[in-house]
Formats: sequence, C-alpha cells, structure tokens
Amino acid sequence: MKRKMILFSLAVLFGFGTFAQQFEQPQIDDHEFDKLKVKVGGDFALQLQMLDHEAPVELIDLKNNFNLPTANLNITADLAPGIQLFMNNYMSSRHHNEAWVEGGYLTIDKFPFLPSADNLMKDFTIRAGVMMPNYGDAHFYRSNNAFVINNPFVGNWIMDSYTTNPGLEILFRKNGFLALVGTNNGRMNYGRGNDIGEDLVFNWKLGYDDYVTDNLRLRATLSGYHVGEGHSGSYLWGGDRAGARYYNVMQTADAEGDNFRSGRWSPGSGQTEMNSYMANLFLQFHGLEVFGIYETMKGVRGGNDQHFTQTALQAIYRLGSFYVGTRLNKVSDNNDSSVNRFNIGGGWYMVNNVLVKLDYVNQEYEGAAHGNIDGGKFNGLVLEAAISF
Repeated sequence: MKRKMILFSLAVLFGFGTFAQQFEQPQIDDHEFDKLKVKVGGDFALQLQMLDHEAPVELIDLKNNFNLPTANLNITADLAPGIQLFMNNYMSSRHHNEAWVEGGYLTIDKFPFLPSADNLMKDFTIRAGVMMPNYGDAHFYRSNNAFVINNPFVGNWIMDSYTTNPGLEILFRKNGFLALVGTNNGRMNYGRGNDIGEDLVFNWKLGYDDYVTDNLRLRATLSGYHVGEGHSGSYLWGGDRAGARYYNVMQTADAEGDNFRSGRWSPGSGQTEMNSYMANLFLQFHGLEVFGIYETMKGVRGGNDQHFTQTALQAIYRLGSFYVGTRLNKVSDNNDSSVNRFNIGGGWYMVNNVLVKLDYVNQEYEGAAHGNIDGGKFNGLVLEAAISF
C-alpha cells in the first residue's frame, strides 16, 4: 500500500510535461493544413495583492484585496499552408475600460501562391501587421494583460519594452543561428495634424539557440532598435496600454487618477532620436533555467538627452508541473538615480492551461529623478491565478 501511494504521488508530480520556455514560434507545419481553420482562444488572470509601500511623502493606503480581473480574446486563423493570422483583443484591462483590438499580424512561412519559392522560405519567416517588434528577448517573459502564463513572476521588467507598431520583420533561422531585420513606424498610430509620424525606425537581432548537448540548451542574442534624428516621437517603453501588474504602488495621496504604469521606471515614450541595444543569455540544463539581460539606451526626448541601463538575472528551477525561482532587476539613468527590485516565488501548472503563482517583491527607489518618492519602497506578496487556452 505504501509503495502504491509513493507511485501515485510521483505520477501526480510528473504527470504534466515540464514547461519549456518559448521564444520565437517554430515554423508553421504546412502539411497539417487542409482547409481554413479558425481557433478562438482566451486568457484570464486574477490577482490577490498584499503589498505595503512607504516614502518620505504621504502615499495612498494600499489594501489587501483582489485586483481587477483581466481578460484577453484572441483569434488564430490558418489561412493557407504556412500562412497564419493572429489577432489579440483586450476585453478587460487596468487602463482601458472598453474592449478593443490590441494588435494583429500575419505570419508567412510558405508561399503557396509561388510553389517555386518553397525552398527559399524553408529558412525564412515573415511577420507583418501591428505587433511588438522582436527587440530583445525580455518580452518573451512578460505578461500581456491577461496573458501571464509565460511569466514566472507577477510583475514585468522595471524597464518594460513593449509596444504594438505597424511594421514588417524578416527572420532567418538555420542550424541554431538566427538573424532578423525589421522596420516599423515607431509609433502606435500614424499621428494627427502636425504630429504625423516621420521616417521609419529599424530593429534587428542576431543570435544562436540550440541544444549544445542533449540536456543543455544555449541561447544568446544581441538586438538593436534605432530611431533616426528628427522622428516625431518613438514608442518602445511607453506602448503597453494594459497597465502594470503591481497596482497603485508608490502613488502619492495627492495624485489624481491612477498611475497605470505603477512599479515601472523607464525612458518613457516620445524619443525623437534613439539607439538602444539589448543582450540576452539563456541557459537551460535539465530543470534549471537562467536568463540574463543587459540593456542600454541613449536618446533624446523633449530636447533632453537620456541614458538608461537595465540589468537583470533570473533563475528558475522546474520540477514537473512546479517551479521556484528568483529575479534581480535594476534600472539606472546613469545620473545617480536607480530602481532595484528583488523577486522570489514559485508556481504550479495545475494543468497545462492553468497556472497559480505566488510572488514576493521588494522594490526600492533611489535618486533625484524619483522626486518626492526618493528613498521609498514597496514590498509584499501577490498571488496570481491564470487560465490560457
């Protein structure tokens, strides 16, 4: 009887496949296409937030309570062999109350209308539409409104690069090597009146991603994002309109409205000139995953020079359907101001599409750039449950 209980416990622990970190999606299998197929999916996330904050100035009184539940509705359509459409909608989000289309893009891995080009496309993927430019690898770990199942913690990175710009990207992959070049308008819309967007911005990525041995996966990438002088104002860190995942932290008592980006700190949006680079390293050995970020940007915003640096180190250990991990994240404006964050937590994939995670966070603010919350901090626990299908 005791032996049966041990076997049953092991079956429960390892009954679900271990989660493998996904970066760029693999090429579409065109052999599986027989007719037009449309899949409707959804994401739901609910948080119980138990955070405290303090600063030299009076802050609002945070409560231990449930945050606004968030929801996404997404549509994936197989249009032809090797051609797929994806569209994401926010049904409930922290910042916008109404339902609206967040973005959508076409992925082309084959040219069924040009059979002679099949050999050319076997190593290439084209994406076109309204989408996050494939700048850096940090965005593969972030929560996108209710889609939080790929993020081992609750919060996104402090300097959170995410936007949805109209653009085009071409990705080449062969024998573990990858190279990408892309362009977009640098904005979330074309603009109005004298604010019409000028010039394109460009992004690129070079990297290697493969299994060095049967149990060791190595991924290393270097990315760039470039805005030419005189642009009408680029978005890269100010494009997430859903809102940050730590609600109302460091909000002063006399502030009006809700700072939907609470907990983040970045160069913001509106750069009229910018060069930004991100280097990432990912190692996976059995159940251990290590991910690192080094990001630096120099730009001009509102006539003022900017120089920000972000570093992060994350370690996750996965055992069956469970994981534990920690994350260190720091952002500096290279002018003696910084934000430091420490996370520790874990999660349980109850089934492949249902995740429950617990996150302890401690974040501290230092420097004149933070104004009256200089020297402040917030910390505590957040419990988050998510469903994605």
